[in-house]
Amino acid sequence: MKTSLKLLLTALVPIAVACSVYDANLVDKGLAGVPIRPPASTSSDADDVEAVFAFRNISLDQSGDRWRRFGLDLDGMNTASVLDAAECVAAHGKPPLDGEKGIDNAFGRYVLPTVVGLVACLEDNIALHQGRGLGTVLIRLRNWNGSPNDAKVDMSAFFAVDGTSLDDVSDLEWGGLSGASLVLPGTVEEAPDPAWDGNDYFFVDPSTLITGDLDRPVVWQTDAYISSGRVVLPLDTGFTFVFLTGPGSFSISINGFLIADVSEDGQTLEKGLIAGRFPAGKLVSALEPLGICDETFQGSILGLLTDNLDLRSDPDVGSADDECTATGVAFSFQGVRARIADQVAPVELPIPDPCASPTKGPEPAFDRCCRSVELNSPEALPVDCTAEDLQSYSDLPNPIPVPIESGF
Repeated sequence: MKTSLKLLLTALVPIAVACSVYDANLVDKGLAGVPIRPPASTSSDADDVEAVFAFRNISLDQSGDRWRRFGLDLDGMNTASVLDAAECVAAHGKPPLDGEKGIDNAFGRYVLPTVVGLVACLEDNIALHQGRGLGTVLIRLRNWNGSPNDAKVDMSAFFAVDGTSLDDVSDLEWGGLSGASLVLPGTVEEAPDPAWDGNDYFFVDPSTLITGDLDRPVVWQTDAYISSGRVVLPLDTGFTFVFLTGPGSFSISINGFLIADVSEDGQTLEKGLIAGRFPAGKLVSALEPLGICDETFQGSILGLLTDNLDLRSDPDVGSADDECTATGVAFSFQGVRARIADQVAPVELPIPDPCASPTKGPEPAFDRCCRSVELNSPEALPVDCTAEDLQSYSDLPNPIPVPIESGF
């Protein structure tokens, strides 16, 4: 487990960039870009506001024509027809068409529908585990001036092993099968789950820290900024986000941007988007943690991807005459203010490997008795689903994810 988590985090390295890595001309052209960095005068060495946000409501839904409205223009082109300019040579010489305002989201159009079809309760399972504080992603802003515009903000990311709504966490203990569950002192009773009210405590995974020091995170960027209330974090290297699903995880590497709107009171991230380039070579490593282990299924999905690649893995390497090696991808999230416990978790986040199981097969072993299926397609619920099975989702403080309508 330690090795796998470190591998996930090696791509998350510190980067310092003096200016915005995004071309401001994209906004002027009416493309789906990100806001430009505000003037340097908006930032000061005296800025001292700190804010921690816990991810919630992660949505992968790209159904219908939503893929057209959801994502970013990543190549500065609007490929509205097969005759328009493209960043690279697509399969069979026919580039996948962009969405509105040049949005690059071929992954959402061609691949995610198949994945979500195979794992019908994927979003619900992610919401269930995030809601309980298991593997919740935490984003920490530091050296912020507290205003809607700041040209330079430190930003770091962590995984939480567990979280709780308790206000006093000084004497909590660790238990459970893997020793990764918070329990009340002197008992085997689990601590209350997070309440998602802005006051929850989360215990950071030690593998996301250097020598166990909360002030020295592995994922530590100094080139984030806030423009008109919108946090912009360039993901210049391959970020890997991991979201637990129970018997597996959703794991995806992104070279692009994390963007989110901070509410006026600074308590929530109201609209968050992670969008970027997803290299074709990383697809199998994203499918297996989901429990899609069968090589035939993997090959079918890989074929869908390679037939619809529309980008280069690195926009700064190669030319328009090179073959495409990546695809545009996007998914949404929200965030709620949270607190990081002073004590670091004594164990790392257990990340299951469903394809290492002797019972591995083409069917991912996810909980298929979920609320979204019950509400949207009740006839698709497995016959053995009970009211008790569905209650865990009804009790969840994080509602069923509602995807945002469009990108930025």
